[in-house]
Amino acid sequence: MFSFRFCLLTILSVSLFCSANLVSAAEKSDSEATRLVNVLNSDASTYDKAMACRRLAAIGDAKSVPAIAKYLGDEKLATYARSALENIPADAADQALEAALKSVKGDQLVGVINSLAKRRDKGATAELAKLLANDNPKVAIAAAHALGAIGTSDAAATLKQSLGTDRGAVKQEVAFALLMCARSLADSNKGEAVELTEVVLQADLPENVNLAATQRAIVLLGKDGFDLLAKTLKADDLARFRAGLQAARKVGPEASTTLVAVYPELSDERKGLVIAALSQSKNASALPLIQQALKSDSEALQLQAVLSLGELVSVLKADEQLQVLGALFGKLKQSPSALTEATADTIGKMNGSQTADKVQSAIEESTRKLVESEALSQQLAGLQLAGDCRLSSLTPAVYQLVGHSNPEVKQAAIQALGGTTSSDDLPKLITLAVKNPGDAAISDALKAACSRLPLEETAQTLAQAMDGASIEQQQLILNQLAAIGGETALKTVVQAARSNEDALQNTATDLLGKWVTIDVAPPLLDLAQSLENRKYQIRALRGYIRVARQLNMTPAERLEVCRNTLANAERNDEKKLVFEVLRRYPTPEAVNFTINLLKEKDLNVAASATIVSWAERGTPIENTLLRDALQQVITTTDNAGLKQRAEQQLERISAQAAQEEQALGFQPLYDGKTFNGWHGNEEIFRIEDGEIVAGSLTEKVKQNEFLRSDKEYEDFELILEFKLLGEKTNAGVQIRTAEIPDDHEVSGFQADLGTGYWGCLYDESRRRKILAGPPKEIRDLPVRMNDWNTYRIRCQGPRIQLWINGVQTVDYVEADPQIPLKGIIALQIHGNLVNQVHYRNMRLREL
Repeated sequence: MFSFRFCLLTILSVSLFCSANLVSAAEKSDSEATRLVNVLNSDASTYDKAMACRRLAAIGDAKSVPAIAKYLGDEKLATYARSALENIPADAADQALEAALKSVKGDQLVGVINSLAKRRDKGATAELAKLLANDNPKVAIAAAHALGAIGTSDAAATLKQSLGTDRGAVKQEVAFALLMCARSLADSNKGEAVELTEVVLQADLPENVNLAATQRAIVLLGKDGFDLLAKTLKADDLARFRAGLQAARKVGPEASTTLVAVYPELSDERKGLVIAALSQSKNASALPLIQQALKSDSEALQLQAVLSLGELVSVLKADEQLQVLGALFGKLKQSPSALTEATADTIGKMNGSQTADKVQSAIEESTRKLVESEALSQQLAGLQLAGDCRLSSLTPAVYQLVGHSNPEVKQAAIQALGGTTSSDDLPKLITLAVKNPGDAAISDALKAACSRLPLEETAQTLAQAMDGASIEQQQLILNQLAAIGGETALKTVVQAARSNEDALQNTATDLLGKWVTIDVAPPLLDLAQSLENRKYQIRALRGYIRVARQLNMTPAERLEVCRNTLANAERNDEKKLVFEVLRRYPTPEAVNFTINLLKEKDLNVAASATIVSWAERGTPIENTLLRDALQQVITTTDNAGLKQRAEQQLERISAQAAQEEQALGFQPLYDGKTFNGWHGNEEIFRIEDGEIVAGSLTEKVKQNEFLRSDKEYEDFELILEFKLLGEKTNAGVQIRTAEIPDDHEVSGFQADLGTGYWGCLYDESRRRKILAGPPKEIRDLPVRMNDWNTYRIRCQGPRIQLWINGVQTVDYVEADPQIPLKGIIALQIHGNLVNQVHYRNMRLREL
C-alpha cells in the first residue's frame, strides 16, 4: 500500500512539475509578445521593428496579427511582417494576408501571395483566381503557384480556366500549378488528378512542361501507365527517357518488369542508367542485367555494372554473390583503371557486409592468388584488396613482400599490413616499426592497425614494447599510444613524462598537451605541480587549460580547471588563457567566479575585460547577474577605459532588465522608506539608506527574529538582494509561511542564507530539516561574502525553485498534500549569533 501511494505521489509531482514548466514558459512568451507588439505600435526604429517581427514569428498569436499586418505594404518591413504571419498558427493571420491582397501592390503583393501559398490558405482561392488575369506577370504567376500549393478541386478548376491564356510565361506556370494540384489530389481523388495531367498534356506547351505532365501521369496511373512508361523509355529524346526513368523510380518495384522488358532495346548509355536505377532502389531484378553488362564490350557499361553491384550487395544472397565474384576478380587482372578501382571497392563491400563463410572464403582465396601472382598489376591489386578487406589470414603472405625488390610492391605490402594485422600479429608489426623508426609508411601502417584493434589490449601490447627499446623507439611507441588513447595509453605516456630522459619528457608532455579526451586533465595538473623542469611544467599547465578551452567538459569541471590554473600559474601568459576560457563559456558559475577575481589586483583588468566583453557581445546570463558584475567592475577597476565601457553596458542592461521586469508584472514589495505592509520586532529590524537591516556586529541577537509581510502569497516569483556580515552568519527568506501565535518563530519553507547552507530549502519549525539544496561542496561557490548577492525564488503549485546569483540551487516538488502552499513572506535574522543581514530591492510578481 505504501509503495502504491508513494508511486502515485511521485507521478502527481512529476505531472505538476511539468505543468508548472509549461505554464511558466507560456506566460513568459505572452509577456514577451505583448512587449514586441508595443514596439511595433511605437515609433521605434525600423531595425527594432524588424527584430520584433522576427521574434513574433516564433511566439506570436492572433493578438499579435494586427500590429504586424499594418507593415505588409511597407517597403522595408514587408518581408519581416510576412515571415511572422506565415508562422503564426491562427486564422487571423490568414485573414490579414487575404485582406492585403486588395490593398498592397507590386512586389509587396507578390510577397503576400507567396505567404498565402506557404500557408495553403483555401479561403484565399477566390481572390487569387482574380489575380491570374493581373497585368503584372509576376503577380499572375505568383497567384498560379499559390493555387497550385492550395491544391484543392476549386483551385484546379480556376487554373484550368486560365490555361487558355495567350501569355506564354503565365500559361506555362499555370500548367505547372495544375500538376501541383494533381499531386495534392492523388490520394483523395485519383480520377481528377489523372484528368488534370491529361489537360496539361493536350495543351500547347513547351517540351519541359509536357515531360513533367508525362511523368506525373505515369506515377498516377501506376500499372495502368506501364505502356506509357515503356513508350517514354523508348523515345529518341534522352530527356524524355530520363523523365520516364524518374517516373519508374517513383512508382517503385512494380515498374521493374517494364524496365527489364525494354532493357534489350536500349543503347549502352541507357542500359547503364536502368541498371543504376534498379540497383539504387535495391531491386534484385537488376542482377541478371548486371551479369550481362559485365560481359559487354563497353567499358562504360561494365563500370556502371560494377558500381551498381556495389549498391545491390546488401540484398544479394550468398549464391548470387558467388555468381559474380569470378567476373569481378577477372576485372582485377586487367591494367589499373577506373574499372579496376570500382571493382575492388565492390568486392570490399561484399566482404564488409554480413558475408556468408563460403563467400568470405572465396574472396580470401581469390585475393591470395592475386597477392602471390607474378604479374605486377595483379599483385598490387591483391595487396590493396587484402588490406582494404582486412584479410588477416593473408598477413604471412603480405610479410613475404615487405622486403620485395620492387619499391611499389614493398610499399603496397607495408600499407596492407595496416589492414591485415590482427592482435596476434601486432607484436611483429611493432617490432618492424621500432627497427625502422624513420619509415613513415611502416609507422602509418602501425597506426592504422592500432586504431582498429581492441583499444586496451593494443595499448598494453605497445606499452610492453617500451621495455628494452631505445629512446627513439620509445618516442615512436609513445606517438602510437597517443594516437589511440585510452586508460593504458594515458598512463604509459604520463610515466614517460616523469622519466629522467629529457627526450622522453619532451615527447610525452607534447603529446599530453594535445590529448583529445578530458581524462588527461588530472595528470596534467599533477605534472604541472611536480615536474622539476620549468619548461615542461609550463607545457603541462598550458595543456591543462587547453582541455577546458577545447574539449567537452561540464561547467563545473571547466571552472575547476580555471581555478587550478590560476592557483598554479606564475606567468601572465597562462593566466590570460584562463580568461579566454571564461569568455568563451559564460555560465552563472563563471560570472560569479570572475567577480571574485576582481578583488585580486593582478587579475582585475583581465577579469573586468571578461565581464565587459560578456555584456557587449550578449550572453545567456540573466540581466540581474550581469548587472551585478558590471557594478563590481565599476567599483573595483582602475582602468578608465574598462570602467567607461562597463558604465555604458550597465546603463543599457539596467534599463533592459527594468523593462523586462515591468513587462512581467513585478511590483516593489518594500517602499524603501517604511515598514508599510510589514510587521515584526522593530528593535531588531530597522531601515538604513533604504535597506532593511537586522542584527549587529557587536552583540548577539538573542533569538530568531522575523520581519513578516501582512499579505499572504501562493504562486509568485520573488527577487531580492541580500548581504550578510560577520564571521558566523545565518539568515533566510521565509516563503509560504504561517505565523505561530504569541511566538517569535514562524513555520514554513525557508530559502536559507549562511555559510554551509547557501541556497538550501529548509523547513522552519515544522519538519526542521533541509528539504533540498546543492551539493555541500559547492554551496559557497556562487556567493560573494560580505557583499551584495541576488536571491530569486519561484513558487508555483508544489514546485519551489531557488537561484543565488543566477545559479540554480534548488528545484523541489512538495509531495505531501497536507503542506500548505500559501502563506506570508518573512525576512529572518538568526538568533544567538553576532551577525548582520541587509535586504534591499525586493520585488515580486504573482503568477
